[in-house]
Amino acid sequence: MRELVRQTLIDNPEILAEAMQALQTKRAAAAAAEQSAAIRDNQAEMVRADDPFLGPKAAKVSVVEFFDYNCGYCRAAFPDLQATLKAHPDARIVIKDLPVLGPESVAVSRLALAARKQGKYAEYHTALMATRARLDEATALNVAKELKLDVEKLKKDSQAKEVEDTIARNHALAEALGINGTPSFVIGETLIPGKVSADVLAQAIAEARKTAKN
Repeated sequence: MRELVRQTLIDNPEILAEAMQALQTKRAAAAAAEQSAAIRDNQAEMVRADDPFLGPKAAKVSVVEFFDYNCGYCRAAFPDLQATLKAHPDARIVIKDLPVLGPESVAVSRLALAARKQGKYAEYHTALMATRARLDEATALNVAKELKLDVEKLKKDSQAKEVEDTIARNHALAEALGINGTPSFVIGETLIPGKVSADVLAQAIAEARKTAKN
């Protein structure tokens, strides 16, 4: 029997290719199911009341973005996110700071989160994402000055425990979801890694809209 199987595979090598393809498909489906389960299990942390966001507060669909201010792909994706908000008024972008590119990124995330205290988070976030140079604390503070934020208050608020806790929670959530890079997006029960186009976001929003609670 073993020799028969061996000879069959030698005579029909395409069987091996088909078997490998089937195995890969099965593993991908299992991984997707496991990821969807992880998203469901972490719904309480996925969208928190104190999360910064862009778009309407009472949006029907939330696009959760894990990002780093110094991530080039995150910056490249930002115009598509802005276009998505314009095209889908029932959607919002929930922003999860995930500074993974060094201490400079951590410092900038702290300042951005602190801007919530001055009611200028969205404006500050947008300006930071439009900056082409690598961001560090000094550069981010210069952007804050241009926007007329109280820089001394911003620096003080950036050291608050609530800011530290927010970043720590985001890292823990990313680990639970198996996220290992930025940007990463969670829409409904789907995780999309990497830069995505406005068209892909639109398709994911349409799917999430079907199951969103009214």
